[in-house]
Amino acid sequence: MSVYRVRMYSGFQRTLTADRVVVNGDNVCFERSRNGSWVAALQVPTQLVTRVRRRCVQADGTVTWNIERPRPSAY
Repeated sequence: MSVYRVRMYSGFQRTLTADRVVVNGDNVCFERSRNGSWVAALQVPTQLVTRVRRRCVQADGTVTWNIERPRPSAY
């Protein structure tokens, strides 16, 4: 499971774990896989989100945060 950090226009920032992040209508959805289906871990209105980053741990142990560009859901 990946670690994501979402920042809002209000300055609020939240860190959470999820398997994927998608845009579903007017929301950015952070989802986890449960028993073969996707369950929302967090849904945030798109207009409130300024940035989504995903944590990557390198082979040498250093951590980088890559900017994610969520894609529309395929379902």
